[in-house]
Amino acid sequence: MKKTALVMAGGILMSGVSGMAMAKSTIGGILFANAYWDDNDNGQSASSKFNLGVPNNSRLRVRWDNEDSVAMYFEMGMGQSKVSLRHAWGKWDINEQWQILAGQTSTPFAPLNPSVAMVHNSGQSMGNVSPGRQAQVRMTYKFLNRKGAVALAIVDPNGGNTLQDNINLDGEGNSTNLGDKNSKVPRFDLGAAFLAFNWQFFPSMFYQYQSYDDIDTVGSDKDLHSWGAALGAKTSYGPLVFSAEVGGGQNWGNSKMSLSGSAAGDNAGAVTYESNGVNKIADADNVGYWIDVGYRFTLGESQGVAHFIYGAQHSEQKAANNKYRSSMVGVSVPIDFPWIARGFRIRPEIFYFDHGNNTVAGVKLDSGSEFIIGTQLQYTF
Repeated sequence: MKKTALVMAGGILMSGVSGMAMAKSTIGGILFANAYWDDNDNGQSASSKFNLGVPNNSRLRVRWDNEDSVAMYFEMGMGQSKVSLRHAWGKWDINEQWQILAGQTSTPFAPLNPSVAMVHNSGQSMGNVSPGRQAQVRMTYKFLNRKGAVALAIVDPNGGNTLQDNINLDGEGNSTNLGDKNSKVPRFDLGAAFLAFNWQFFPSMFYQYQSYDDIDTVGSDKDLHSWGAALGAKTSYGPLVFSAEVGGGQNWGNSKMSLSGSAAGDNAGAVTYESNGVNKIADADNVGYWIDVGYRFTLGESQGVAHFIYGAQHSEQKAANNKYRSSMVGVSVPIDFPWIARGFRIRPEIFYFDHGNNTVAGVKLDSGSEFIIGTQLQYTF
């Protein structure tokens, strides 16, 4: 009996060790160092300076996977000015086709990014319509034979600009909130990816509804709808690589979107205006697009891709006579050294960012421009 118990205990122990052996963990990180000259004209004054620093998208990351197809991933952004959570999610691959994910990460809407690194990273507010990393619960269905997937996510709706009451001012003459902002339903993001004729296509959309209760000015508009639709595509032919994305919709600034940093991005939300003693909502019409054409090359012990990029962001509140446009054009060349310095990358960049000749309440406003030239060093482990 004692011998039988020992055998059983040994079997249980070996089973546990075997299960532990099948689980795995990965720890890594990326360090960026940006060195560039920046000529910046904000429309009122100009400055020129040299910058050298560690950006906030330098990161530490860790991932665990177990034998039951359950995984967890954490990624912390670390730079000179802050420490922040970039990704934190868990997922279960239920079978070959179904997956459930929960946590903070990119949503299914507008998943592609242009190859922009140092300033307006990933083309933020310059044409990239990605909503960034958000808290969500997501269900994904994968097509067989790796032909694509479709995903639906419910996303935290509590973010973005709050509308103002332009009639009831505080004691210092400033606008107050229109009322109590409520988000009774989650934001919905729906996206797909599929292959066709050597191309990958990424159609997607999102919708969010917010309302304002206990509004101070009776009769004012109180319902706010934010939505977007986007289509991305990518392919390659020999040494040429191509990717692009375009999106349009309304009131992006009233939802959680990665749009800050430009005139068009900072003014991408709806605004209120006074009409006959009540507040009316002027919806913001939003359009963003970018194109990235690359050429892959090998030179000596190095290999890289020369990316030629153009993008633009448009935001317009027609009822308030506001119109904003920001754009970018430039070259980014990430170069790796896989045979002599694996994990090291150097990326020269030249970009011109135009913040546009905008219109605010019918008055022309020059928001200036920015020119940068420099190099990013990257160490990946």
